[in-house]
Amino acid sequence: MQAQKPSDPRERILEAADYLFYREGVRATGTERIMAESGVAKATFYRHFPSKDDLVVAYLACRDRSFFEAVDSPAPPKDIHEALARIERVINHPDIIGCPFLRIASEYPDTAHPFHRVATEHENRFHAYLTNLLEPIAIDRQAAAAAMLSVIDGGLTTRMLFGKSREIPILAPAEAVLKSFQTTRTKRRT
Repeated sequence: MQAQKPSDPRERILEAADYLFYREGVRATGTERIMAESGVAKATFYRHFPSKDDLVVAYLACRDRSFFEAVDSPAPPKDIHEALARIERVINHPDIIGCPFLRIASEYPDTAHPFHRVATEHENRFHAYLTNLLEPIAIDRQAAAAAMLSVIDGGLTTRMLFGKSREIPILAPAEAVLKSFQTTRTKRRT
């Protein structure tokens, strides 16, 4: 049974763009293809998204929102360990083939490009999210969050390379990073 497409043209455009941009890339996906996949006329497309760039920014905003909703559902994690377990589950979901933000950054490597800046904003938001969850732990939270984010980004890159053929561990490596920060702090105090 085929899934029913949303009736709202804007949502259909975003759904088609999400699928195509994520799997085939932004540069490889033209607006005509998105119009055909979403079943909207050219005038309807441009009424909702005056340019392809506007659509890409909306796609990235949706990806950002859906990632944090997935990690925070059904309620925000109570601590960093629960968050890491949820992130591991999200990364290993069958529909995940890598990080959409890392994919965009690789397609648009110029750090001044608007798409690259949106990817950087997502990474900064993710870093702040992890830093906040580390609040109760007496360590350099900024550095620990950056190190854990590197583990997560590495896991997403591995997922992009190998697809669904292997489970990507996030929880254990990230907790090892956290433990190393805690051990370093303990050694400094003694």
